[in-house]
Amino acid sequence: MNCSIVIKVKPSHYERKKYCSRKCKGEFQSRDLLFNQHLSKKQEVACSYCGKMILRKNCDIKKFVNLFCNRECNTLFKREIKTPGPPKVRITLHCQECNTPFEVIRSRQNAKFCSKNCLGKANGRRAKQELTKQVMVECSYCKKKFQKKPSVVRTLNFCTVNCMGTYYSEKQLFSGENSGTWNGGKIAYYGPNWLAQRRAARERDEFTCQKCGIGESQYGRELSVHHIIPFVIINDYLVANELSNLLSVCEPCHRIIHSGDNHPSKFKSIDDIV
Repeated sequence: MNCSIVIKVKPSHYERKKYCSRKCKGEFQSRDLLFNQHLSKKQEVACSYCGKMILRKNCDIKKFVNLFCNRECNTLFKREIKTPGPPKVRITLHCQECNTPFEVIRSRQNAKFCSKNCLGKANGRRAKQELTKQVMVECSYCKKKFQKKPSVVRTLNFCTVNCMGTYYSEKQLFSGENSGTWNGGKIAYYGPNWLAQRRAARERDEFTCQKCGIGESQYGRELSVHHIIPFVIINDYLVANELSNLLSVCEPCHRIIHSGDNHPSKFKSIDDIV
């Protein structure tokens, strides 16, 4: 019926086989939107607002008293021809800001203001009253005076986030043993000359692991530098970071060195080193 190509069908399909493919069926039905109108059971009814004849299902006709051709007619109908209902009881109140009487429905009997303007004025006045309750405090870092609510005044008060961060950093209030997440141990800080000595040790060892012989170019990252006598025992960075006490190793070899009884957490004196 679409492309006029002659197709072969079974005798039992002669009456219903009308297209050579789904593509032809879709193209035909897209052009002829009334191809299945004879199958529809919709009935013609008049739009309740404009009177235009429209098709609707039998179930919709039984379910709805008013039917509309589009949403615009539905809206206009509700505006002009309101559905009758019980009358709404209205009460009179006085605005707490301007003392003007205004009417509201009974469900809004706790309303206090006649308009948003009056509400804004009242909120602004309350905000100023709350502001006067603030107390003057001193910034714990820069000593600048500023106001805070009494409920949020603490032992340490800061005027800005920057002041708070700088103060905590300098005082180390949340680092090491002062941190809420501190679980024991020692801070891995090997002194101010550590980075220079670490680089010198790698250069001395020609950037090659002294255990397995892998180079940094093949390893793909910088080698680790191992303290032969652990730093936790010497506890003097000048002595611990001498080149004679440093060894360049890859991380897998470094873990093997510190495995078992050689783990730094088990060292208490130089005699404990295996």
